[in-house]
Amino acid sequence: MKRSRFSSKKAARLWLPAITALTLSASVAAPGMAAPAAGTPAAPAGQNTGAVSQVSGQPAGPTDPKELEAFADKFFAREDVKKLQVPGAVFVVVKDGRILFQKGYGYADREKKTPVSPETTVFRIASVTKVVTATALMQLAQQGKINLEDEVEKYLGGLKIRNNTGLPLKVKHLLTHTTGFDVVDIPITESMTTDLSKVVSLRDYIKEHMPTVVSPPGKVYRYDNFASMLQGYIVQEVSGVPYSKYIQEHILRPLDMNRTYSHISPEIQDKLAVGYDDLNAAMAPYNLVPTDLPQGGLLTTGSDMARFMIAHLEAGRPGQAPILTKESIAAMHTPQLAIHPKVPNMTYGFEYSYRDAYNGQDVVGKGGVAPGFSSWLWLMPKQRVGGFIVTNKSGPLREMLFREFMNHYYPKPANAGTGKPDGETGKVSLTPQQLRRLEGVYRSAGVNYVLTRIQLNDKGQLILKDLTGTQELTPLGPLLFLDKMGQEVAFQENEDGTIGYMFSKLNSAAYAAKLPDAEPFRDIAKDHPYAAYIHGMKQLGLTAGKPDGTFGPQEPMTRYEFITAANQWLGVPASRKPVVFTDLAGKPGAELIQSALDMGFVQGAGGGLFKPDQPITRQEAASIVWRMLTAMGIPPKPAKVNEEPAAWAKQAVEAVVAYRLYGPEVKLSADGAADYGAKRIMTRQEAAALLEQATHMQL
Repeated sequence: MKRSRFSSKKAARLWLPAITALTLSASVAAPGMAAPAAGTPAAPAGQNTGAVSQVSGQPAGPTDPKELEAFADKFFAREDVKKLQVPGAVFVVVKDGRILFQKGYGYADREKKTPVSPETTVFRIASVTKVVTATALMQLAQQGKINLEDEVEKYLGGLKIRNNTGLPLKVKHLLTHTTGFDVVDIPITESMTTDLSKVVSLRDYIKEHMPTVVSPPGKVYRYDNFASMLQGYIVQEVSGVPYSKYIQEHILRPLDMNRTYSHISPEIQDKLAVGYDDLNAAMAPYNLVPTDLPQGGLLTTGSDMARFMIAHLEAGRPGQAPILTKESIAAMHTPQLAIHPKVPNMTYGFEYSYRDAYNGQDVVGKGGVAPGFSSWLWLMPKQRVGGFIVTNKSGPLREMLFREFMNHYYPKPANAGTGKPDGETGKVSLTPQQLRRLEGVYRSAGVNYVLTRIQLNDKGQLILKDLTGTQELTPLGPLLFLDKMGQEVAFQENEDGTIGYMFSKLNSAAYAAKLPDAEPFRDIAKDHPYAAYIHGMKQLGLTAGKPDGTFGPQEPMTRYEFITAANQWLGVPASRKPVVFTDLAGKPGAELIQSALDMGFVQGAGGGLFKPDQPITRQEAASIVWRMLTAMGIPPKPAKVNEEPAAWAKQAVEAVVAYRLYGPEVKLSADGAADYGAKRIMTRQEAAALLEQATHMQL
């Protein structure tokens, strides 16, 4: 079956906002704009920091503050960095229990020409807050006030979690982001406010938005903001004081992190870096909701984050009691979840991001993105080294700097060209049977519409297809491969030996589940002209057919059936707003149709009605799908259509025709025009062709 193609570069920005790397800017890079390196300590000067330790044989890493400053200045002066147009940034490196380097670049406020200072400029660190929250929870665990093996509800002060699995949701599952929740994110529009006086309690917010456990806890990694929110709430409930007060008294104050805050208040606004959007426009100050936000609310300076990194790397600061025991720190720096023994995913709080840049070193980290801000913290416990970068505009600069840092100070071993994680040489040969068991379609547990296809080509090579393109995988073992960029692709077996999940660069925020083959419908023969589309719809869970095991291919598709299937494709969460259509009262899935209305994907039929059982026309179906594809960043495309559709459907019908999202019912005339039949009723088999091909456009 032919698949339509589109520009993945254009689409990826909106298809994977939480997974793809983010962007940065130019004014930060000009050497003449660098703010003074305030607070840079007088550490002992060394020679070449790229040298190899004579004791360990490992790269010595950064040792000389002046050389490190020259490295940073050169990086921020690069033309590719300038083109990103980041107003300001702070870069900090710690080693051996001291701040080796800290410096501000560019402007905290571009309009006022306020230079960035690592000691006084306050930035949002977004999700880097999560490791502070996990640290607080681990403090209470080491005191015996929390048992990581206990069920979460024990510590929620009477709040209940609906659990459809019958398996316990444990505290440790919150720390590894393996909760199995149906909803892990609250829409950003409901999580921000420019009313800086607004106060929303953590308990009230969690009570209103508590998700449901729908898959076995502890099994599947899925980046989970709600899990971190619950960690903070547990800290609050167990300690008996608000989350922010606990953090202040037990982490910030002991570490002299005196310029770290839980939210914006009038007294810190003059210290706060202005956030800038993708068009370089200054953003109004905002607070997040709830007011105490354990998963992403902290605002801090580079110097304060240096103190936090030192506390983690050194189990405390000289002359002060440690905030965590060595055992607790080890648990936070050691893999606690791995899809493959050589591909760890989570510690208790830290992640393994940008793994292809580790160059054989042990690194744990945490990144953060909030409107107008981007951050990245990494620790190398064995090297006693940590780094932190924060900017007042989102973008890929954080990843670029980390890669450059690792390549400069911890270059790959000479024999690392094979891509073997252990540095061994030689190739791994797998049998066709070993490769064939990996074939199939995998769906991200985090973003429902992100699909990956794995298949064996006629040369016996394993091929991966996703929205980034098509590439051959190099085997490192039966369940471990490298893609063409040197990034690991790992597979995990189920208990019965079948393949259950995969992990790749595209799916780095969640495992991708292998979709089981679907049993064919009784009325769809193998040679049915729409069999592939209908079978694909069933495999993706977009249709269950009829109770008698048939599909009814030539029957009309109703409005309700079509939008329900489309919502399932996108993974649209149920709306919490009242359903406005009176004829949907009591109908299962009405909340999903309300969500589609909220997002502008569907319209009513007039008079407060949706008319769910009314057959859908082909132009209506095309318009719904096209609105969804447009939201993903797919560009419009003109096409010739013999029958003129309604004006409101013209662009949608042309795009559906141009991308060939139709079955054999559409014929092309000699001049290439399509007989689409925009105004006639769409059958169920035609709907299957439209929806199934739309789901696979990136493949």
